Amino acid sequence: MSKRRDEADRLFIGVYPCGLSYADRSREVGGDWLRLAFLSFRTLELKWSADVPVELRAAILSDAATVQARRGQPYQVSTSGQTVMLGEEGSDE
Repeated sequence: MSKRRDEADRLFIGVYPCGLSYADRSREVGGDWLRLAFLSFRTLELKWSADVPVELRAAILSDAATVQARRGQPYQVSTSGQTVMLGEEGSDE
C-alpha cells in the first residue's frame, strides 16, 4: 500500500452541524479516534487539538482550505439536505 493511501486511511473527516472534525483513526483516546483539529463552519477557523503528524497536517490543511475558499456559500451537513452558510461570523473581514 502506498504512503499516500495509508495517510488517507488514517484521516477521518466527520461532518457535524457546527463544523468538520478531523481525527486520526490509528490513535484512540477513551475509545474514540484522537481528534486532531476542528474547522468551525461559522468562523471557518481551524483549531488544532493534538500533536498532529506532519503528513496528516498537510492533508487537513488542504481539506480545510477547500472549505474555507467557499466562504459565503451553503454547505450540506445532512443527508436530508440541511445546509449551513460557511463563514457567517466574520464575513465582513
